[in-house]
Amino acid sequence: MVRSRHDRLNNMNEQKVLVVGGYGTVGSLVSELLATDEYIELVVAGRNESKARKLAQTLQCEWRTIDISNAPSISSALQDIDVIINCFSGPFTHAPLLLPELAAQAGIHYLDVAGSYEYAERFLKLNPLAAKNKVTLITALGASPGIPGIALMSAKDDFEVFESANVMFVLGAKIDGISASSLKELKYMFAVKPLVWRDDQWMPPKDSDRKEYLGKPFEKGIYLGISLTRDLLIIPELIQINELSFWSGSQSTSQGIAMLLGLKLGLTKSDRGAQFLLNVLKRMGQAKWATSDALIKLELMGTNRGIGQKRTIKIYCEENYMTALAPVIICQQLIEEKIVKHGAFVPPEVIPAGDFMDRLGNFPIRYSVKTEDI
Repeated sequence: MVRSRHDRLNNMNEQKVLVVGGYGTVGSLVSELLATDEYIELVVAGRNESKARKLAQTLQCEWRTIDISNAPSISSALQDIDVIINCFSGPFTHAPLLLPELAAQAGIHYLDVAGSYEYAERFLKLNPLAAKNKVTLITALGASPGIPGIALMSAKDDFEVFESANVMFVLGAKIDGISASSLKELKYMFAVKPLVWRDDQWMPPKDSDRKEYLGKPFEKGIYLGISLTRDLLIIPELIQINELSFWSGSQSTSQGIAMLLGLKLGLTKSDRGAQFLLNVLKRMGQAKWATSDALIKLELMGTNRGIGQKRTIKIYCEENYMTALAPVIICQQLIEEKIVKHGAFVPPEVIPAGDFMDRLGNFPIRYSVKTEDI
């Protein structure tokens, strides 16, 4: 029997949570959210000592320095830590696994906001080590990948037959949540061959793009391209579903084309080139109708008691904030022992999805679920 949060925490000390990159764009949001949790003792960490100290003083918490490419630095920073949240600015593709590996060896739970397919493939190979040392490692916890797969899993018990799922992720044209490092990561993400699940197998899509009218604040028709993230590959193993596809796009078609063109031209091979492309994209996102929000939309089809049903899940909020919410909620689930499996995972395998979505709705975001008979 799982003890209540209050009872469990009355019988143990606060949990010490280390946020790596805790003063960065996403990391600072994670740190600020965790700093309000009375059961968490926050530690802000990163390579830049002055930035870590400055934020820690503001949040009235501890700070440490850490270099995630240096084993002695990591070992020093991990002293008396219970949970690590890695908000490294990236790119995660080809980044070393030293931090999650040393966390597993030290018996420390680990979460990160990586979106990289290649990184996830290597990360999952840490499963035997994590299981042996009875810790939980979870990657791909962000706005996408991360929340879409969890939202999909939250609906699995609501259909007797799960027919199909179309997952959509759209960035607002203001792209406030995109950094030069994010663009460097996108280069690798767009290089992943897109697939869809159909006829009990992953296969190339029949259509590579589509136009969608998504409602406010995305009043214009949005062009979406077929995509694939590593966490979605696990979905058909966990639920019986006939069709599954993932689509991504930008609120501004011209901006989306410019981004793809810049990636294809290799502008993100250098920090200078990535920053130049980012500046161009931000100038293109200054229209009056542009929003800084990101949208996750899921269209789910199935049958319940013999009746066909369509469920639509929509989540709107600023993209960085959405990314920060995923590790914050899952950190709380870990501390409250809602997550009890040990090993290395992508979110759909291990996250209590219904509980996650309930908690997500408690934050200041626009979140709606609509179910209708068809």
